[in-house]
Amino acid sequence: MPEGTGADPSRSRRENLRLALRATLPELVLLLLVLASFVSLVHTFAKTGYLPQPFIWDPQDTFMDWFNTAYWANHWGAYSVWRSIYPPLSFFVLRMFTISSCYVTSSFAARDCDWLSITTILVSYVAAIAVSYLALRRNDPRTAVMRTLALAFGYRSLYALERGQLLIMCYIAMVIAFGFFAASRPVRAIAAGLMINFKPYMLVATIGWGIRREWRQLELAAVATVLIYLATWAFVGGGSIAELLDNTLNWITFTGGDVVGEIYYSTSFNGLFGVIDRGAFPVLRYFRSDTYEQFRFVLKTAMAVAQLTGVVALFLAWLQPRAVPLTRLACIALLISLTNRSPGGYTEMFLMFLVFMEPWRGFARIASITIIYLNALNVDWQISTLPVAHTTAWLSGKAVSAQFGIAVGQFTHPIGLLLVLMLLSLETIREATLAYRQHRPQLSFGPPREALA
Repeated sequence: MPEGTGADPSRSRRENLRLALRATLPELVLLLLVLASFVSLVHTFAKTGYLPQPFIWDPQDTFMDWFNTAYWANHWGAYSVWRSIYPPLSFFVLRMFTISSCYVTSSFAARDCDWLSITTILVSYVAAIAVSYLALRRNDPRTAVMRTLALAFGYRSLYALERGQLLIMCYIAMVIAFGFFAASRPVRAIAAGLMINFKPYMLVATIGWGIRREWRQLELAAVATVLIYLATWAFVGGGSIAELLDNTLNWITFTGGDVVGEIYYSTSFNGLFGVIDRGAFPVLRYFRSDTYEQFRFVLKTAMAVAQLTGVVALFLAWLQPRAVPLTRLACIALLISLTNRSPGGYTEMFLMFLVFMEPWRGFARIASITIIYLNALNVDWQISTLPVAHTTAWLSGKAVSAQFGIAVGQFTHPIGLLLVLMLLSLETIREATLAYRQHRPQLSFGPPREALA
């Protein structure tokens, strides 16, 4: 090509391809690890007849969160007898998508009868993966397929599926609310209302709209939340605010002594510390007292520092309303909440999506994405075992001798989330600080003066 006529197009394409491969190859390796762990899971299931750790410790109770709740959706006493903490929307959905005649005796018997429930669970999971792909493709087409596959075959999503968690429907609502492919404010507001009525702790995710001064969106979401709650409360005939608060306090007290439930792939170490403080877990049989106190001090300090850094990041983002992406703000707010108190390990499904909305660029974001991929592995290493459970696995229909226990992942997962919180918070502080060079801090509650991100 003669000089002065422009750059060589083929060279430019090669350079673009090289840059693309440099960015996507590390993620491809991480995805292959997740897929390899899924293959290992399938192989182990075929060999033993049950899903091994890190999946649920009771092989006969597959889809437990759906069917145990569905039993009470089809009987009186969900709030007065069972003391449920689920808002009425959950029972409304379960009444709509269950076969009531299957729940005459028990939730265990219903699994072999209620085909509508199982179909709904599986369809919900497919829908969750589909909306994830739509959002991730809109955000970054280059990495969308890899991150969607990691969500589909990674542990956190499969754990939510195995539990039959209504969190999957909540997740769909969250992706619609924050995934940028729903252009309509009312649609995003209704999605947020459904999200909060499924899982009230997801209210903290909406803090991003307030930080970015998107008051109309926040107002519509609040109205949708209240209307959905009132409508489902009237339909179900139970689940008042007073009942939910009273049952929540009862649930905290009741679950506080449940050693396995509190530490089994939690997002927070506070559950572990709680059962030790109450004497429910004799940790001093395994560790010296000074070793445990040092371990506790280090983790408590790390939790406090990470959470405080997150609060500072959200405050600085408030001063620069358009400097930080909405999904980052939602992620930091959720991480602060979930590292303080864990509603269940399956909640990491939310965090996977929000972190996957970050670009593969910069140390903090790359490290956070890497941690999320590693947390999605379907394998773990037991370091202490519980008594063998001799039972019948519902999923395979076989008599099994299931072995579960304390494993490495139960410690590395919450540590990983603390690292993600710290990394994304520091990145947010950096981005907000850089924005100050061009734009003065905005203290007012009015619309942002400049659109920076």
